[in-house]
Amino acid sequence: MKILSLNTQKIYDIEISKQGENQMPCPDCSQDRKKTKAKPFSFNFENKVGYCNHCLSRFVEYNTKFTKKEYKLPEPKNETKLTDGALKFFEGRGIFQETIKKMGIYSDTQFMPQLEKETGVICFPYYLDKTLINIKHRSKEKYFKLEKNAELIFYNINALKNNDSVIITEGEMDCLSYIQAGLENCISVPNGASGTAMEYLDNYIDLFDNKTIYLSVDNDLKGYVLRNELLRRFGQERCKIIELEDCKDANEYIQKYGVNELRERFNGAKELPVSGIIDVADNYDDCYNLFINGLQKGKTIGISDVDDIITWELGRVAVVTGIPGHGKSEFVDYVAIKLCLLYGWKIGYFSPENYPFKYHFSKLSKKLIGKSFDANYMSNADFEESYNYIKDNISFIYPEDDMSFENILSKATYLVKRHGIKQFIIDPYNKIEHKRDKSESETEYISRFLDSCVTFAKKYQVLVWIVAHPRKMNRKKDESAFEIPNLYDINGSSNFYNKCDYGLIVYRNYQDGNVQVQIPKVKFNHLGSGGTAVLKYNDLNGRYESNFYNKEEFDYKNWLNQEQKMVINPNTNFYEPENSEIPF
Repeated sequence: MKILSLNTQKIYDIEISKQGENQMPCPDCSQDRKKTKAKPFSFNFENKVGYCNHCLSRFVEYNTKFTKKEYKLPEPKNETKLTDGALKFFEGRGIFQETIKKMGIYSDTQFMPQLEKETGVICFPYYLDKTLINIKHRSKEKYFKLEKNAELIFYNINALKNNDSVIITEGEMDCLSYIQAGLENCISVPNGASGTAMEYLDNYIDLFDNKTIYLSVDNDLKGYVLRNELLRRFGQERCKIIELEDCKDANEYIQKYGVNELRERFNGAKELPVSGIIDVADNYDDCYNLFINGLQKGKTIGISDVDDIITWELGRVAVVTGIPGHGKSEFVDYVAIKLCLLYGWKIGYFSPENYPFKYHFSKLSKKLIGKSFDANYMSNADFEESYNYIKDNISFIYPEDDMSFENILSKATYLVKRHGIKQFIIDPYNKIEHKRDKSESETEYISRFLDSCVTFAKKYQVLVWIVAHPRKMNRKKDESAFEIPNLYDINGSSNFYNKCDYGLIVYRNYQDGNVQVQIPKVKFNHLGSGGTAVLKYNDLNGRYESNFYNKEEFDYKNWLNQEQKMVINPNTNFYEPENSEIPF
């Protein structure tokens, strides 16, 4: 049987010996392990899906629906020369012929969509080994175009080989500036500091193993955001910052001060503060920004009932509890999906109660598409669209051989570095294998567990969700229903309330269909005041709606419709496709 790895996109032949689960070495990782005969990989014959508990790779039966993503390779041109105008441009920016020739830069003519015409351009070829992967075209008006359907990789990615360190810049001209200064271990992101997708890093993260990372991005807001994301992905302990004084970028620096001074900037690169020590001098920009702009509220999800009392921020821990079966997990999935769609906050799950994976996939898919997960309602195109989105934005952890919190947290750290997750969901807490020290009480252990979650959230700027069941439920005096629990009712410790940044309780009244989302704790005032939001739950697609909506007004739109931009409707305060009709 042929199978496809959804992580590496490689195709393998495996032998299936029996019905049900087949245990075997993992095609993706076993050849690189010392224990080559270990069998962490399980493939289910009936469901045609597989999973590796060691490297977390997921597999499906290979067929035409799950073909490897194909990239188009540009056709190399026998062009080696620059026009006189282009040569003067480079010389005016401090980049000379030896560097230009070394990097294979040339002149050409291309149709530039921004100008709606063909024009002269400078071409920057992107090579991986000796294969031309992409070309960036730059017009004299500073418009850019990459090759259609070509893979995004780092510019000068071959510099990662045979070097113990690498400089990362925000553009080709900055990269060329370092090369001109004799620092050839320099690469550039392919698309500047725009966007949250970093496919070029996800696909080649292993090339950075054991290297010191020097960051030299633009001295502006977008550069600052890019720098922080790279620090988050690589880890501050591996990174150094090249400060360029009063200049915006490396190319401006060599024009003003020369290549010798740029080398000195590299040699004097700033190490980041040691963990646990705050240097006031390193925090001037953050303090001044707070002074000028004040505290900014967090991200909203588009339901005013919720947004008025709570907003979301990275680096925080949210604890969610409630009566079993009242929708704790559904609500967490809903909010996490909205934050992922609206702000690019990718998700990592440890959710063993949703195993096997296909059940969890169906819940997420219908939230995204807005239809029941059923071939009678959802089209094949809808399925494929949701499958591709989940594949690219959501990761799952299920380490059957080691369910300890330490192992789960190490897998979550891997997902930060490999896939850039910004939300990590533990659902539920009681499914973790808790390893308490002999001398440690349950309360002391839970305190240590929550401290680890807080540290992880802050270090990697991740929103950590912890779904925790309450202790044995108490019935109301009339025995009609259970009492609504609170955060102090979570089994084990009041620290679940004391140490979280957000505390939520989900309660569903099955008589009138309303869902109460009680928020007794929002630690910081700028993120909300807390309170209660009363919502309606749509059983057909797993979405939550304002309590003021009727069923016929529920949202059934496809949130993944790429042809329309999702915007907030000022009349309903709900996210809808741009220019859609108002439901009232």
